[in-house]
Amino acid sequence: MKKIIFFAVAVIGTFSLANAQSAKVKLNVELNPFQSIEIGSGAGQSNDGNGIATGYDDEVTLKYEKAADYIGGVQKLVAKQLKVSSVGSGYKIKATLSANGNFTKVAGNGAGTYDAKKLVEIQVAGQTANTDMNMEFGPFGNTSTAESSVLGKELDVKYIGKPLNESTVKDLLGNGGKDTKAKYTIDVVYTIAAN
Repeated sequence: MKKIIFFAVAVIGTFSLANAQSAKVKLNVELNPFQSIEIGSGAGQSNDGNGIATGYDDEVTLKYEKAADYIGGVQKLVAKQLKVSSVGSGYKIKATLSANGNFTKVAGNGAGTYDAKKLVEIQVAGQTANTDMNMEFGPFGNTSTAESSVLGKELDVKYIGKPLNESTVKDLLGNGGKDTKAKYTIDVVYTIAAN
């Protein structure tokens, strides 16, 4: 009897295996090169002081407040201001200044515009570019191949206000009195490009 039951189980098992079906799926993984740049985690909030957004991703103000500032210049480091990803190559950061590279007066009695090259320098990840209408920082990464890829790398940006002499101060403040501030502004637009 045991032999018959064993034989019956073996026949049923063989029959089940004979009717088994299969399906074959090809699974692909595709990696596409891309680049992106955005404001990093170190950026502040950009609003008008009343909580209303200004349309900028971040805002940096360099303030000259005492003699040492005018004589030695001022600077502000914004740690992790930019966040970049570059898959498939190393990269460069490009910065374009608005208004043909001129600061525009928004308050005060001084000159209506002023050449950015005379007022500021910008450093991205420790690299300085000549402050011109179009600046280039980099190349970052040793090669233009995938081995120089980065994902979500945050970069420090330093804004440096140059020392100002008496002639420049007169140009920028104009005939303003002791209670008259002068304020100049320019837009800096950062982009990313392959090495």
